[in-house]
Amino acid sequence: MLKLLKQDTTGSVPYPEVSNPMLDRLKGLMTQGGYSLEGDFPNLILHADDGYETPPGLSDFFSVGLLKIVSAKLKATLQLVGAELEYFPVTIMYRGKKTATQYFVGNPLKRVKGIDMTLSDVDLDDELGDAISVRKLVLDESQFEGIKFAMVDELQRIAVADEVCQAIRNAGCTGCMFVEAASIRY
Repeated sequence: MLKLLKQDTTGSVPYPEVSNPMLDRLKGLMTQGGYSLEGDFPNLILHADDGYETPPGLSDFFSVGLLKIVSAKLKATLQLVGAELEYFPVTIMYRGKKTATQYFVGNPLKRVKGIDMTLSDVDLDDELGDAISVRKLVLDESQFEGIKFAMVDELQRIAVADEVCQAIRNAGCTGCMFVEAASIRY
């Protein structure tokens, strides 16, 4: 069974506000997953501060724009279960100081057209193929056969296998929330 990975925004763990003042260095790069960026990914310095009405600090997983940021702890956990990502070191300046914890941009290498269009009630953009409204969402799990971590093409969201969810939970990584596809509406 697949789950969708999203940043935990419940307020029970840090939910940092992160900015990328070096955004121009990403122009022309396919940072939405499904493409290797090895040899092209720039060195980045990201600035983080405490989020509004959340505990202070950083979590093991958060986003800035399209980039998925993972701590060294989460990276090691994902590598242990064979999740299909490549990693690029990134410097995080938290409250103006470089963090002691090493962080990485985690780029999903797999991108899957994963919506079961016969069982879902979804409107797709005619030009891009992105879901523009979702009333009922069912993933076609057969499209993810043998894949543990992938960007769902139509959703721009990450699908993960149960073993990945369990490994992340067991490692105590923070900032990760796993949701059922059926719970997605917009």
